[in-house]
Amino acid sequence: MKKQIATLTASAALAVLTLSSCATVSGGAALTEKGPIGQKVGEAQSSYILGLWSSKGEQNNIKQAAENGGIKKVMQVEYVNQSVLGGLFIKRTTRVYGE
Repeated sequence: MKKQIATLTASAALAVLTLSSCATVSGGAALTEKGPIGQKVGEAQSSYILGLWSSKGEQNNIKQAAENGGIKKVMQVEYVNQSVLGGLFIKRTTRVYGE
């Protein structure tokens, strides 16, 4: 009976660790001095599987995000990383604000 409880507890702990997901948001520094954030927002995204393969290669960058939002003057940059299944699948988003 004790062995079954220990096995069940270990299985539950492993399931919680494996199936949990987290997201982190890291804001980049404003690129202008004391300027407003800007009215336009642009995003570029890519997804990674096992940290090895990317769905969009190196297209997740500030330049691509600015082009996607029609931004000529970037004022602030924000990075969002979301991981699922303990980092098995990772979605990275670069968000830029400007005019």
